Amino acid sequence: MSTAAMRYKEIIGLARGAEENLRTWELARADELERVLADAHEAVAAAREREAQTIERVNRWWRMADDNVSRLSWLEAGDGPEPNPSARGAYLDRYLEEVRAAYQDLVQAILKLGWRAR
Repeated sequence: MSTAAMRYKEIIGLARGAEENLRTWELARADELERVLADAHEAVAAAREREAQTIERVNRWWRMADDNVSRLSWLEAGDGPEPNPSARGAYLDRYLEEVRAAYQDLVQAILKLGWRAR
């Protein structure tokens, strides 16, 4: 038969074990969150770099397109490209390919117009 003192010691022992388990879990979780946070910071830095490269690339295409359009006296280029807040980052390569293809179509159309003007 267990006495109240023995039961008390058993409960205290379980509480200490639970405290140690909780502390171990909290430390492991803190380490895991630190790794997740570091990965997120790296992902944000990479996304910013890719955004800067994309802006430079699109602006270069825009300047070249504007130069081609300026050869046509009856056509004036509009405003330059603006970021689309609803665009999805996962589709960036597809968007860039569409811009490149549209630029090439524009160049070909202007070349054909120039040939007809001769």
